[in-house]
Amino acid sequence: MSEVRVDKSQAYEILVQATQKAGTKEYNWQSKFSNEIQTVLFGTHLTFRYILVTALLAKATNPQVNALCLQAGSQLQGAYDARSLCHGLLVPFERKYFDGGLGSSNEPFLNKPARAPELSPTNPVRRGNDQMLLNLLCTFLPKISSQQEAFDALSDSIRCCLINFLKKKKENSVQVAKVPSLYEMDYFLEDLLEQACSGESLVLAIGVLMKLYCAALAGKTKVEIHVVNQSGASSKEVSDIDVYLNGQLLYAVEAKDKIFTQDDVNHAVRKVVESGFDRLMFVTGPRATLQGSTEDELIKSAAKRGVYLTFISHKEYIKLFLAQILPTSTDQFFVTLMSIAREARMKDDTVKYLQKLAQKHGFIE
Repeated sequence: MSEVRVDKSQAYEILVQATQKAGTKEYNWQSKFSNEIQTVLFGTHLTFRYILVTALLAKATNPQVNALCLQAGSQLQGAYDARSLCHGLLVPFERKYFDGGLGSSNEPFLNKPARAPELSPTNPVRRGNDQMLLNLLCTFLPKISSQQEAFDALSDSIRCCLINFLKKKKENSVQVAKVPSLYEMDYFLEDLLEQACSGESLVLAIGVLMKLYCAALAGKTKVEIHVVNQSGASSKEVSDIDVYLNGQLLYAVEAKDKIFTQDDVNHAVRKVVESGFDRLMFVTGPRATLQGSTEDELIKSAAKRGVYLTFISHKEYIKLFLAQILPTSTDQFFVTLMSIAREARMKDDTVKYLQKLAQKHGFIE
């Protein structure tokens, strides 16, 4: 099956036109599928957002495109290179013009829902909301047949992106009400970890204290907090949280807040070995349980590979780093939490949960 070509320069011009149109004050929904589009783009599944907008952009550029296709190797008529179009054009365009409107993902087509040759109701996704969104895309995308219909739907999609961007901007401009004490920060983080938020709560707790702690270090520091539950196949990340001092790796921190096994730990150790680093901190959350091995066995195994592996509970980690941060850094506590949530592209539900707790504890108005 021959590949359908999508001219990227032409696609860029169409994207600009759709953005200009969607950004007008008097904009009205254009597509007869606007309800379906809003369901996907105002939903919580990041990858499906990118799949939808990429498909509409491709169809608006070349009507021969099959909007269900995800890879050029698909056997369906109208297959095209959706990944290249998304990563090479849509992602940088989103970053420049409506940052966060789709989710700020660098490589969304590396995630599982986009790794199939084409969209199909039988693709492996989680039951419930994910399956509903997949079914929805499979139902209405094939009904968009002309370039004009695709452009109208693309314009509606861009309008959703702009709405999401403005919403996030408003949410992130919260007013800090007070500077918490160390005891209040400890209590808040324990409260935060009452919900796992798919592992994002633990990453928030670890990340905020690591960032505040690094403020006391002499030299140039950088704390990289990577996206939770998203493929890192093409990135240079070593662990969930990588800390650099003067360009050299200082800490590699792995966060686990669910049942984990020897394979999970060995995978994390292997990435450290491949990076040339020599230590790994494994922080466990309230729901973390090691199965099929013991910490001592894993520590000895890692030592044979030249890695100093340590396990530390979230309670121990919180108290250890709270005892070391600068007294003046506490006024940056909530601002730093919000910054991490944005940088790590955490789910909207996680951000809402974080803000709700901050209001409960009196940190923000």
